[in-house]
Amino acid sequence: MDINVDTGKAFLVVGLTILGVILVNVAIYYSVRGKGTIHQIELMRKAVGQARNPWEGEDTALKELSEMVRQFKEHPDEATQTNEPGDDLKGPG
Repeated sequence: MDINVDTGKAFLVVGLTILGVILVNVAIYYSVRGKGTIHQIELMRKAVGQARNPWEGEDTALKELSEMVRQFKEHPDEATQTNEPGDDLKGPG
């Protein structure tokens, strides 16, 4: 088997990857450099919590919606209004 690899392109890809990693690390360094240790700890705690359950907000909203649907199914007569159709178009009095 004869494999032809363009070394120039390979070095370019490796170089750009290393440059990208360095730039990301420099950006992270400057973003937390001026802030206190407490802020860094809180930021890391929040990141770890987000990594453990990235859909926590959506899960909470779905549970709330599920509970509302369950209550609606248990008491459908309380959720419906007794107004006649078109009552909302009538003016006061």
